[in-house]
Amino acid sequence: MSGSYVDKNGNSLTRETVQKIAPEELRDYTAIPIEIVPTHEALYEAIAEIMVETIVSRKGEKTTMILPVGPTGQYPLFAEKVRERRIDCRNLFTFNMDEFLDRRGRTVPEDHPLSFKAEMMKNLFDLIPAELKMPGEQMFFPRHDNMDFIDEMFDLHAPDGVDLCLAGVGPEGHFAFNENPNSGHIDISEEEFLSDRTHLVVVRTSTVDMDALVAGCGDRCIIPPFAVTVGPSDVLLSRRMEVILFAGKFQRTAFRETLFREPTMAFPGSYLKLRRNRDGSLEPQNVTVWATPEEAGIVTSSTI
Repeated sequence: MSGSYVDKNGNSLTRETVQKIAPEELRDYTAIPIEIVPTHEALYEAIAEIMVETIVSRKGEKTTMILPVGPTGQYPLFAEKVRERRIDCRNLFTFNMDEFLDRRGRTVPEDHPLSFKAEMMKNLFDLIPAELKMPGEQMFFPRHDNMDFIDEMFDLHAPDGVDLCLAGVGPEGHFAFNENPNSGHIDISEEEFLSDRTHLVVVRTSTVDMDALVAGCGDRCIIPPFAVTVGPSDVLLSRRMEVILFAGKFQRTAFRETLFREPTMAFPGSYLKLRRNRDGSLEPQNVTVWATPEEAGIVTSSTI
């Protein structure tokens, strides 16, 4: 993996240097806020609290969020906080990041073991008390047949960007299912990529392999071949971005690429430190990058 890396002063770094920075020294090299918490349980607790704080800070006004499936450990904790503190979520509007499609390009049913909608219903929405819960029409789930509708709902409910976006970064750099779009005969410019909204994608082999290891006991056949995803345009317009690295040492390289690599389609997660306005201009994002010591450790190689 090649690319350019810079520190907080704009000085060039080599990839080898980036990979070997000790976790306790990372803040000496980057101005991006980093939170390294002791355990995954502490990470999920902190993210759940951010979700609550975002709603409370809006003082009853509409609150908008982009939410992923991965991680999901924060959702039951959020629902518990809502129940205990009587947080009114009736004016909350949520956009799920993505969903798998089957080999025919149709949205997987909710009884599929990897249905993202089913995961969200089980771990979040069904746990919120009915009297505090937003109506079902305020929960937006992308499908193969509603992409234009999702974009219209972003324009209607979050014209200046959602209030909060939770985002992970895959080992090869994807956020949501936004991977490097260029391969073979496909040649897409950076501006085209950053302008993408809700769209269909082929799930790349590297993502299939990782998902099979993490979610399927190594069974690649369980991973659907296609997906629908919200695009960089709406993700990067978010007014607050919390980037969460939670999958162990598999994400050590992604953690450092996100922090130090200059924005590039070759590693889309590198864009999450930028906010892209409606006019296409870019500015520093209101972002914090989260990890435990497992994800924040130095990058090493060894035989197995």
